[in-house]
Parts: sequence; C-alpha cells; structure tokens
Amino acid sequence: MNYHVKIIAALLVTFQSLAQKKIEFVYPNKVFDTITAGNQINESGTATINGRALLDGKRVGYYVKISLFPLNEYFMEYLELEKQFGLKGKMRASLSPLALSYRLITISRDAETFTFTNLKPGKYYIESYVTKVKEKRGAHYVGQESTTFEGSYISGPPIFQEYTYNKFKQHHLAGMVEIDIEGETVQVTIQN
Repeated sequence: MNYHVKIIAALLVTFQSLAQKKIEFVYPNKVFDTITAGNQINESGTATINGRALLDGKRVGYYVKISLFPLNEYFMEYLELEKQFGLKGKMRASLSPLALSYRLITISRDAETFTFTNLKPGKYYIESYVTKVKEKRGAHYVGQESTTFEGSYISGPPIFQEYTYNKFKQHHLAGMVEIDIEGETVQVTIQN
C-alpha cells in the first residue's frame, strides 16, 4: 500500500515539472566591448543627462530605479532580440552578466526627474521597470440567513463577506540619448 502512494507522488511531481514552461535565454552573438563601455561610464567625463520618467504621461513616483547602459553593437543586437522575442513564449532575450554589470543606476527625485553625471560623449540607453499596485475589492458568498417560524423554514438574504486584494502591473520605460561633446547637458524623457 505504502509503495503505491510513493509511486503516485513521484508521478505527480514529474508531471508538474513537465507542465511548467522552461524559459530559454538568448544572448547576443557579438562580443561585449568592455573597454569602450567602461570608458563611457567611468565617471571621468563632464557631461550630464537630466531626464524625466513618465508613465502614461504622468509622474512615475518616488524612488524608482533608473538604469543607464552604454549603447554599443552588443546592446543594439540585444534590443533587436528583445523586440523579436518579447515576453511571450519560451525564448527571451537577455544580457550577459558582464554586460549587465556595465551600467549606472539612479533613483527618481520629486517623483519624475533623474540625473546621470560625469559621463563621456557617446550613445546611451536608459530604462526603468515601474510596478504599479491597485487595490481591488470583492465579495464571496459565505451562507444564507434563515429562521424557523411556527414549524416553517424561512430563507433570508444571502450573506457575502467582503475582501480586498492587490493587482500588480509592471511597466517598461525606455529611451535613447546621445552626448556629442564633453561638458554637454542633455535632456531626455523616458516613457512607456
């Protein structure tokens, strides 16, 4: 008897793991140029990027992380792969851990503006993922009120219990910017 329970449990675990969608990550074929990327963001430049982050034309909120990547051939190929595969299906575009480490991160001030300083001339890709939460309300049926009167059963109104739950939605904001000369201050807006 105990032997049969173990076999059934093993089969259930096997079928559950087969049913899950395994995601395969696709990386760009080009070699990531660490020297050029490092020179662009090594904080020895004098250029500045001032930006605004907008979600559906509105401010994104306080303390949203915004990332800046040096734009090179490797990153352009990654963006093409991301456009090709998207977020649906079993294949996703991804940056290598090395390429992902060559970025600067800042947070939004006053709910929409951000700044990157000490940059060198070149092209940059700026992105942010913003998670918005909405509180929803619902009700579920828990029973029905009833009474007895002179031997008869009288049904009353149904009873519902209210509950709240949260819905999360993630938005991707992105934009590209180019710094032409040292000391330049560039304005950029990233939005969905």
